[in-house]
Amino acid sequence: MHRAAEVDDVNLVDVGSRLLNRRDGGNGKLRPVNRLDRGTSGAVILAKSSTAAGMFGRQLKEDGLDKLYLAIVDGRLQGEGTITVPLGGKEAETRYKTLFNGPRHALVAVYPITGRMHQIRLHFKSIGHPICGDVRYGGSILNELRGHALHSFRSSIIHPATGESIKVFAPLPEDFLQVVKSIAGEEYIPYFKPCLVSLDQKPVKVKPCLSFMLLT
Repeated sequence: MHRAAEVDDVNLVDVGSRLLNRRDGGNGKLRPVNRLDRGTSGAVILAKSSTAAGMFGRQLKEDGLDKLYLAIVDGRLQGEGTITVPLGGKEAETRYKTLFNGPRHALVAVYPITGRMHQIRLHFKSIGHPICGDVRYGGSILNELRGHALHSFRSSIIHPATGESIKVFAPLPEDFLQVVKSIAGEEYIPYFKPCLVSLDQKPVKVKPCLSFMLLT
């Protein structure tokens, strides 16, 4: 997310800031509202000012982002369930719904209710189905995949001025999509339909977007 002292590579904050400054002709700096673990792909929301970052940061802390992840886990995982293993001495809850089972892996929709560090990765490890590619927590290596088989597919926020619910969708990276096809076959699209229903069973509308969103 940010530049790290030990890593000399491109980071999202710098890329987004350059894009914004080229567009607006300024010299601003973006601030992340939410964060992803290194190796996890998906939607990130960036604020254009410290005021906006503070507003959305409070919303994130109080209400969360109604996030939906897609994950590929080791082993066959049936049905749906809730994982409530405490993390770091704090309550933690992750809900999941299995979309498809392959011979050795499962495609899963994941709904984190709380936001503990490495929560999804640790919770799936705890039930014996670690995230593929997550070597740190026991996941198998998929040579065709960069990073973890964990993707933040949807994040939702409430605009503080209008009260509008804004849903940000991030398309699957090509390497992740190829792994999905290898598990579910070319006719994989129907398997995603259950994850396009929110926890209150209301369907959500998908629309294309960038992998990050800028908020004033």
